[in-house]
Amino acid sequence: AKPVRQDAAVVFIDLSDFTALSQQLDPDQLQDVLKAFHALIDKAAVDCGGMITSFLGDGAMILFGLPRAMPDDAARALKCAIDLHRGVARWIASLPPAIGARLGFKIGAHCGPIVASRLGESHQHITANGDTVNLASRLMEVAAQNGARLAVTDKLLDAADFHGAPDGVLSGPLLTQVRGRSGVVTVWFWRDQHRPSQAATRAEMID
Repeated sequence: AKPVRQDAAVVFIDLSDFTALSQQLDPDQLQDVLKAFHALIDKAAVDCGGMITSFLGDGAMILFGLPRAMPDDAARALKCAIDLHRGVARWIASLPPAIGARLGFKIGAHCGPIVASRLGESHQHITANGDTVNLASRLMEVAAQNGARLAVTDKLLDAADFHGAPDGVLSGPLLTQVRGRSGVVTVWFWRDQHRPSQAATRAEMID
């Protein structure tokens, strides 16, 4: 009923090039694509104990930390982000080539303090705001700019006590500025398969 300040983990996901694709598809066909995409997001969020605070057309915001912060919020958010990465990649590959070849996706995940509140009068919904939310959203751009689909901060990895996942690799760190935000952020990129890169893996950096 009142705004609450607490720590939380935030995952954003968004389809790439969906606007251009929507100009080519029949509205019913477009709705079918979105329905399947939203179903994938819903399953990943529910399986990991997250709350979808909003579907943003061709994207979504998932919050881990409501109704109260939990010690494993970051770990569950990271698992959700990886599950989404794998699930959406498989889904896009299963689409007809005329659609799947046009689509991509990007995911950003971060954790930190947020303010959760109810917005609206007759039609209320729960949302979260603050620098943590803004940075998680901007990480999608960072992923796309670096040829990756999933970008996470070092803060989220540390909070999740992450030591790797089967068939996946973390590359980085990348110290970068984020649009609209001062300072430098340390970002890591998760990929399903190892690809030769100048960036060291997190395990190599720790060793």
